[in-house]
Amino acid sequence: MTSTRDWFGTALVEIAREYDHVVVVNCDLAKATRTLPFKEEFPDRFFECGIAEANAIGLAAGLAQEGFRPFVASFGHFLTGKFLEIFQTVGLNDAGVVLVGTHAGLAIGRDGPTQMGLRDLALMRTLPNVQVFHPADGTETWQMMAHLATGRGPGYLRLCRQPQPEVHGDGYRFRFGVPHVVREGTDVVVFAMGGTVPVAVEAADRLAADGVRPTVVNVSSLPVDRATVARLVGAHRRAVVVEDHHVVGGLADELGRIVLSLPDRPRYDVLAVPDYGQAGPPEDLYRRYRLDAAGIASLLQETAR
Repeated sequence: MTSTRDWFGTALVEIAREYDHVVVVNCDLAKATRTLPFKEEFPDRFFECGIAEANAIGLAAGLAQEGFRPFVASFGHFLTGKFLEIFQTVGLNDAGVVLVGTHAGLAIGRDGPTQMGLRDLALMRTLPNVQVFHPADGTETWQMMAHLATGRGPGYLRLCRQPQPEVHGDGYRFRFGVPHVVREGTDVVVFAMGGTVPVAVEAADRLAADGVRPTVVNVSSLPVDRATVARLVGAHRRAVVVEDHHVVGGLADELGRIVLSLPDRPRYDVLAVPDYGQAGPPEDLYRRYRLDAAGIASLLQETAR
């Protein structure tokens, strides 16, 4: 059980040993974003901007234009809050910056909605050339980091604070935009990403005794392959999206546009955060919004009828 931000910190050091054009631009959050080990090993490739995400984004865009591969790390809520700078300096210039937004979703807990990354996907998906990555476990984080280190275009890497179990086996290979089935089932297909993937798997395990066997799909990168989604949806009577994000603008909207284009549309349900979020223990927040295993299982039982 390790968080994807921890896996990111470890993988970042490893890829930097192989690729000397990888640099880090930090916003006074090296410990929280797990970029501190990179700073200790590569101090000359670590740029501290302080609590100034807008400045960090501009600096990173300049570094990218000079041939570096900068990873800009901050809380997802703070980083994407500088949307104008991302739009102007990264998006319009097609600058090869990797924006790393940690503390995705409700798991930041008691710090509350002023620090929760609940609208970052919605913002990033309005930029047509920015690819989005949201790993579900350590295996996927490592493979995404290798992919990002050798890439040239802008990307947004969304990371979770909470520890997560591994959901992928040794044979897993990340392919950008291609959803991966982590649990085969029937009738109901559940689409999830990041921290909700292992929770959806746990919900599926709880339902096995009742004869409900949902298919669980990890959608870990956007834009998603439309043909794969259409095939998965077409093979089931119900489709459910579970995401640790606001109900508008995230994975549900991304997949909903595909579902609406199908000639035989199944029932389509969404579990997500409908408000600004609340402050409290993470387990209480996930229970409140039905984004824990019990809540997901309850919805799947309803939709399976």
